[in-house]
Amino acid sequence: MSIVLTILVFTLIVVIHEGGHFLMARKCGIFVEEFSIGMGPVLLKRKTKKDLIVSLRLFPIGGFCRMKGEEPDPDHPDAKPEPDSFNGAPIWKRALVVAAGPVMNFILAFVLLLVFNLSLGYTSRQIETVDEDYPAYEQGLVPGDTVIGLNGERIHVFGKISFLLMNYQEGEEVTLVVRGADGEKRTLQFPLKYDEELQRYRMGFSVSGRGSIAEETRERGFFPALFDTIAESFWYTGYEIEITIRSLGMLLTGKVGIDALTGPIGIVSVVGETYHEAVQYGFLTVLASIGSIIILISANLGILNLFLIPGLDGSRLIFLLVEKIRKKPMNPRIENAIYIAGFVLLFGLMIAVAFNDILRLIR
Repeated sequence: MSIVLTILVFTLIVVIHEGGHFLMARKCGIFVEEFSIGMGPVLLKRKTKKDLIVSLRLFPIGGFCRMKGEEPDPDHPDAKPEPDSFNGAPIWKRALVVAAGPVMNFILAFVLLLVFNLSLGYTSRQIETVDEDYPAYEQGLVPGDTVIGLNGERIHVFGKISFLLMNYQEGEEVTLVVRGADGEKRTLQFPLKYDEELQRYRMGFSVSGRGSIAEETRERGFFPALFDTIAESFWYTGYEIEITIRSLGMLLTGKVGIDALTGPIGIVSVVGETYHEAVQYGFLTVLASIGSIIILISANLGILNLFLIPGLDGSRLIFLLVEKIRKKPMNPRIENAIYIAGFVLLFGLMIAVAFNDILRLIR
């Protein structure tokens, strides 16, 4: 079941990503030759009436949308591309096509978050209770306050608090900014206290939750509830993107090791554990839990594809920028060599991550 669910998760995310490239290419008048789900040997292939080849391939680890004239011809670098080909389109159209894949990943994350938040509710930033034996209470934190900042950073979603306190050191003071029920902002400074039962440092408060859109409508009205839910979904999507960027930054600067990365093998394990924990609570819990994984992976994939690694969408956007500046395309032989080097780098990284996943499973 773990493998099946993981394949379904990856398939959905890949279809959405490549579907973004496909739809934008069609919109820009670029002919798409093949839309493939998976990589490697072809399992199924069908040609549509519009000469589009739709294929299903053996390895469910990706996919592609192959457009006419997308690959430069190193033997005929000066050949004029056809009008309905990728390289025959204006630079701004090609940029839209390339960017559409990652953008669709962000849209998928946002839409799923919005659906779950509308139907199940979400955790707000409004404080519900404050433990009297914690320093936060002594500094004047009271129920009804709303957390808006922590350690100099804006807080739009409650989940960011845990991320910012991940490396908290004993005795260190945190700076918490709250807005009271009267609208007044206050800044509180205090150390965290260790919770022996939970075995972690805490500020000593709990926050309230928002109910489904139906429940919130009865309490506050439809439009205020809808606006808050859309805003929460938007900000949480941004938070997922932010922590992906910051986590990769920590990886590049050596603050975390490569063992923190998880690849397809590790994701199979995570999906399996999530499913077995959620299935005892019913189908809706399973759906919400797997949906959370899809949101995380989709946001991560969107950001990773925008990185300046040859072969990914980010590098293709840079090549288009260089072409715009130079007013002519890059030499096809050089471009192909850069893409090959990028794929070798990505393949090596995939092997390293897969090896790390295997070690983590057998420990």
